[in-house]
Amino acid sequence: MSISAHLPLTPEEAAQILKISRYTLYELIKRGEIPARRIGRKIRIDYDMLQQYLQGNSMPNVQHSKVSELPPACPQFRFLGSHDPILELLREFLSHSSSPIILNTSFQGSMEGLISLYRRETELTGIHLWDEKSEDYNLPFIKYLLPCEPLTVINLVQRVQGFIVPTGNPFNLKSWSDITTKDIHFVNRQKGSGTRLRLDYFLQEHGISPSEIQGYEQEENTHSSVAMKIANDKANVGLGIQAAAYRMGLDFIPLFKERYDLVVLQENSNRPEWGKILSVLNSSAFHKAIEQQAGYDASLTGKIMLETK
Repeated sequence: MSISAHLPLTPEEAAQILKISRYTLYELIKRGEIPARRIGRKIRIDYDMLQQYLQGNSMPNVQHSKVSELPPACPQFRFLGSHDPILELLREFLSHSSSPIILNTSFQGSMEGLISLYRRETELTGIHLWDEKSEDYNLPFIKYLLPCEPLTVINLVQRVQGFIVPTGNPFNLKSWSDITTKDIHFVNRQKGSGTRLRLDYFLQEHGISPSEIQGYEQEENTHSSVAMKIANDKANVGLGIQAAAYRMGLDFIPLFKERYDLVVLQENSNRPEWGKILSVLNSSAFHKAIEQQAGYDASLTGKIMLETK
């Protein structure tokens, strides 16, 4: 067993590292986005787990502030796919249900999620892949990558993506074309993420070379880590969701609305854990909780978009 060289952090120390307020940190802990644990009456944040959070991974053996109350034999369901904070909300609802389950999340991008589902490395994935030819989200990619797999595609949420920028939008960015503005430093998403693919589609369509964008090669795995880079003055702009910008106290320039879907293979759709996930997705309480977040639309949440046998 490896031992961390760093002592557990106080909330004040963690907030200082992230350059956010203690209030914002407590909100992130409350939502289950920052791994934390209680020692008596004090909250401590593991340094190494904080770094894992910045990379977009949630470790199944980590005792989160919310998960720590779950019974040790609690059933688990694995998720590997694209990042969205609503998945943390879903995980919180599931952990507080009458028969709680643990949703283990790893955020590696939409394409990696579909491939991992095909390889049976995960039970559930989440994707937001735009297809220019059909002008539709997700279904063309699923039909191409998983052509013979019985599966269900169900909507998690619709959301707004755009430019995450510092408070006051100092470079006065307004549209896609402003991404090549001189002196701005961009922070990108990783290859295979739906956000990265949407950006690359735009660049190809308008004949813009990635070399024209300063910072194009700088990659992050989550919307939260993109926002963190901008909040820490490591970049001036990144493409991401409105919720990530607002949680870091940043400004947001909306560019497009997209559909984020969950995909489960039929072999896992009969499991009781999936039934509990469906129950949450179709609950009015979950829909109301989504609508309280900036940049989300729950009108399709819980709707089956595709079902193959």
